[in-house]
Amino acid sequence: MRFRKIKLLKGERISAVYEKKNQAGTWDEYSFNCADRALPELYIAFEALAQHVIELCELPVTYTERIKVKGVSFSYGGDAEVMGATISAEMELDYSNCGLNLNTPHKPSAPYSDAEVDGECLLSDDCIEALDNLVVQTEAYARGERAQLALFEPPEREAV
Repeated sequence: MRFRKIKLLKGERISAVYEKKNQAGTWDEYSFNCADRALPELYIAFEALAQHVIELCELPVTYTERIKVKGVSFSYGGDAEVMGATISAEMELDYSNCGLNLNTPHKPSAPYSDAEVDGECLLSDDCIEALDNLVVQTEAYARGERAQLALFEPPEREAV
């Protein structure tokens, strides 16, 4: 399974588009958009990307608290299908009723080919780790791991 998009929508809905290889070796695409509350770790994984939005957009570190990550778009390129990503976020503004939408530059996790690439053109190791954690948490959500809905299950009714 590899993700193409992971989004946090209003009302804490989780939306994702992912691919799986089929028996023919090609990729089939699937998506979901769920209202079930995720485990806290998934929301924390989104929050952890805020510092990387700051770094990738070259914004002052003091803006970190104003950034809310909304989603990530992934790509896979080159013979090795190297992962690349663009992070989408919203920044709170002091003098506006709505936030500023931000998209980071798209950067790969490694060079697409054997050619030498400036390290500044790649995602940092910390950012890759944070993106990998978001993927792991989203995979858990896709498997049905959700936040606790109720403390006690209702008692089963006896058949009459």
